[in-house]
Parts: sequence; C-alpha cells; structure tokens
Amino acid sequence: MRAATLLLGLGLLSRPVAGLCQTLDDARAFTLRLYEAYEHGSPDYLGPEARRVFSPRLLRLIRRDERLAHGEVGQLDGDPICDCQDSADLTQVRVDVEPAGPGRARARVRFVLQTEPRRATLDLVAVDGRWRVDNVHTPDTPSLVRLLEGAAPH
Repeated sequence: MRAATLLLGLGLLSRPVAGLCQTLDDARAFTLRLYEAYEHGSPDYLGPEARRVFSPRLLRLIRRDERLAHGEVGQLDGDPICDCQDSADLTQVRVDVEPAGPGRARARVRFVLQTEPRRATLDLVAVDGRWRVDNVHTPDTPSLVRLLEGAAPH
C-alpha cells in the first residue's frame, strides 16, 4: 500500500502543475510587456492579440459584451488594460507581482497617463503555460468581470 502511494505521489510530481511553469518573474515580465507596448503606439488588445492577453473566461465576457452592444458601445467602453480610451503618453510603469494561489498571480500596476497618476490590479492566471489577464481592477471599475457579467442584453 505504501509503495503504491509512493509511486502515485512520484507520478503526480512528474507532471507539470498549472502555474508552476510560470514564475512570478514571468508574470511581471508579461505585465510589463503589456504596458510597455503603449510606448510604441496604441496596442489593440481587444483585436487579434486578445487571445494572447486575456484568459478564455474574460475573453468570452468581452466578446459577449461586444455582441450584446450590436455595434454600439457596450459596458466595456475603452481599453481595459490602461482603463482608458486614449493611451497616448502612458509612462512611468511600475509593476509589483504577488502570488494569488496555484496558477494565479496579482499584478499591481502604477503608471502615469497624460500627467495623471493611475493604478490598476490585474488578476493573472496561467493558461497553457502562459500568463493571461483574468480580471482587471481599477478605481473606476472595481471588477471588469463583474461589470461584464452584469451586462444586460441591449
């Protein structure tokens, strides 16, 4: 019985565990890349890059909001990463990352947008060995997920 338990335990240890393949340094680098992209223009995180940025759960909610808006502005009315409509002059990005459970991390971001200090917290989740944004918290939008889950049909 002990031998079977030991073999089972060894087998489990040899498998990759969600989130362990991505370190907190990787989470910080992922988050920094998101914000540093604004220095070179306005990244289109809601367009073709969306799958590389958002978790499947959050991306489903974003796409649902777009469908329900029927071509109009939905609940999400700007770029959720910078919590803005115009990302020109986004500078001075600082990122701190902490663990938030297995396969999860929390990135606290501070930046300046057009001379105004801003902050955001990104809940990150490991998806297929890569970090993705699973929720965004800002002073104006305490939870992007809750906002989008509450989006009523138009």
